[in-house]
Amino acid sequence: MLEGIGAQTVGGVLAVIIGGKITPLSCYVGLGTASGSGVNLELPVGSLGCEYDFDQLRVFFEHLSSPATGSDFPGFNHAGVKWLIIPAHIQPYIGFSVAQNSQFNTMNNPLGIVGVETQGDVRFYVEHIMDFNDPGNGYTHGGIKFVF
Repeated sequence: MLEGIGAQTVGGVLAVIIGGKITPLSCYVGLGTASGSGVNLELPVGSLGCEYDFDQLRVFFEHLSSPATGSDFPGFNHAGVKWLIIPAHIQPYIGFSVAQNSQFNTMNNPLGIVGVETQGDVRFYVEHIMDFNDPGNGYTHGGIKFVF
């Protein structure tokens, strides 16, 4: 059932946790669900990422893949910026990113992002990523993140 959890996944999770503890970055490990035509990953979707806030501007990089399969390398990887619209406990944001080419990504760069998440060390979130050139080609994912 969780054949995608191997040495790379364990190493990635450990690197994210250590990175979040010894650097000023907020790094996270997450698990959730997703839908849409822009990314083709099996459910559930796992996320690993790090981010840094400059006031209301968040710089980030993120990896999405499925712990249910070991055959989705390299997954979906993207990096970009998000504007934190209203700093609050429930944080809405918009932004853009650039994704690594992958057989699991059918969207063209740049990508638009809109989302909302709670604040704290445990965050609930939902985010929609879409192709600027074809807004109907998108991917919505959401779930829980543990921030280190």
